[in-house]
Amino acid sequence: MSCHLPTLRRLALASALAAALATGCTPIQLQDDALQTASDALNAAQEMSPGEETQRFLLRSAARFQDQGSHDDARNILRSDAFANPTDDLANQYLLLSMASAVTLKDQQWAQELVSKLDPAQFSEYPEDVRPRAARLQLSLYELAGAHLDNAQLLMGIDPALLGTDRQELNDRIWRALKKTSDDQLEEAATSAIGFENQGWYELAVTLRQPGLTFDEQGRAVRNWQFNWSGHPGTEALPGELTILTQVLEQRPDRITLALPLSGPLSAAGNIVREGFLAAYYADSEQNREDTSRIPARNDEARPTPNNGDGEARTENPGERNTDAPHEITLTIVDTHGRSIDELIPELMAGKPDLIVGPLAKEDVAILASKDSLPVPFLALNYAPEQGSPQPARLFQFGLSVEDEARQIAEKIQQEGLNSALVLIPRGDWGDRIARALKQRMDELGGVILNMDRYYEEDNLRNVTAELLGINISRERAIELERTIGINVEFEARRRQDVDAIIMVAEPIVARQFKPLFAYYYAGDVPVFSPSIIYSGRPNPTRDRDVNGVFVTDLPWILDREPEFRQKAYEQFDNLDGPLGRLFAMGADAWALSTRLPLMQQVSDTRLDGHTGELWLDRNNRVHRSQMWGVFREGVPVIAAEDGQAPEEIVEPMENDNVID
Repeated sequence: MSCHLPTLRRLALASALAAALATGCTPIQLQDDALQTASDALNAAQEMSPGEETQRFLLRSAARFQDQGSHDDARNILRSDAFANPTDDLANQYLLLSMASAVTLKDQQWAQELVSKLDPAQFSEYPEDVRPRAARLQLSLYELAGAHLDNAQLLMGIDPALLGTDRQELNDRIWRALKKTSDDQLEEAATSAIGFENQGWYELAVTLRQPGLTFDEQGRAVRNWQFNWSGHPGTEALPGELTILTQVLEQRPDRITLALPLSGPLSAAGNIVREGFLAAYYADSEQNREDTSRIPARNDEARPTPNNGDGEARTENPGERNTDAPHEITLTIVDTHGRSIDELIPELMAGKPDLIVGPLAKEDVAILASKDSLPVPFLALNYAPEQGSPQPARLFQFGLSVEDEARQIAEKIQQEGLNSALVLIPRGDWGDRIARALKQRMDELGGVILNMDRYYEEDNLRNVTAELLGINISRERAIELERTIGINVEFEARRRQDVDAIIMVAEPIVARQFKPLFAYYYAGDVPVFSPSIIYSGRPNPTRDRDVNGVFVTDLPWILDREPEFRQKAYEQFDNLDGPLGRLFAMGADAWALSTRLPLMQQVSDTRLDGHTGELWLDRNNRVHRSQMWGVFREGVPVIAAEDGQAPEEIVEPMENDNVID
């Protein structure tokens, strides 16, 4: 007679359990080799009476699985119905084991469930020898769950020695957690805070979170906080990022040279970037000037030196700068047309600049990137091709990168819980760039590009769409079936059914044709995502109704019409719609970056809320952007809801003669 192993294992478990129950001994002991899986432990527990001893037995089993590195088995036990209500005596042990497995397995959903059962002071309830491990696990759990405020509160109430660190590192961690905390949570915590230490941290975080706070105002706020909260643990060891902030304020450039093509073929782009830079420069309240109406002429100098009351411009010794006084900057503007950057460098250096903003031409940026070193920092307003060799340490690159938009589309699709996408991209070098960036980011996130069709504007777009959606394959199958059976088959074309999203990279005139064709070919219910190329920047609701429902990533400058700076710029300039408006916004952000590059370089998670998006610097000194998301409604792109839902619209198949080829 033969038996299967599972049967033998159940018999062994039952026998051991029966023996334990018969002798009345507690706690119950089973042979280690008898419990090989979580199912073994849970099956054994079913033979026991529900209650504390059953939970104690399962906790011991989970701990043994953890010791063996079998956290999946431990999770199956700890997430079983047996622990729907852990007993009071075992609750701490249950939480400790659960935190260990959730963190090890990086189980975010479980971590978020556990956070709701934890108090920031939970670690203090464990014996002294267990407390350090409990605190580290709890912090890791908060980080995994995105519970940043809880993370900060735990750190505020802990002795640095318990974590094996010092006060400086602890304060740095508190500040990083507070930075990640949402505005609403931070405001609520500040209102209800109890205790000197907590109140002080919240006041600092809320103060520096104020919208529109200038660079100088941030520095003054930090210094005022240190004075007002003397004796606070944060003043003993100011978070490193804030220390760097105060240092960077003293290191900002005194002389900036703006190097742009103000004549020649690139003059339209160069001049509008210049206007954006100067508009932001003059609007910046840090400059504190009386006359903000003058715009410096080409090759002119702007010296924003506040008047000291006796008719003389005040000057400072840079080595003795008072950081509470307005920062004085000399700006020189140079026309780069007709000369390579190599020819221009001697002229640009003649003014002894601390920073050069420019050049704009891609080939000039490539020349800078090929050099071993640069005499001063350059904030180039374009990108050189990425290469394997190191680029000069003083070269920073910023522009309206289409690669950033491609990566953001891939991330948006994943955030919406979508996985597989069909892609339409125009042929050409520009299309190649967005295709590479999109595929790379989709691969990194585990997304799938089912098919990527490249097209020319002159192509028959109906055929392109049918091919993309698999309509032609459906027809070919019907034709082959007719040939096989020799009779006519009643046929209704179907699109492929494995599509979660469509990524449409197309200019407005082409996008207005593609979007109705998606509905015509039975894909009107598939969400469509597009980069900013779909929208000219000039409202055209009559024609753009054809792209209603399309999600578009674009600059805050385009989608958000509320900021005061934007409104004033539109009052003074009449050409800020369309591509020129985007370049104006880029110029304005170039000014903001010019004073913040050292901070962004030294503090890797520094973000700048700009007119072109949220800006940050990578390790190669390339500025990246996260744009806003909009959605077309009634032919106009509006800011998309935070839940990412498209506006409700009725999609009906079109008649054949209404489709535009």
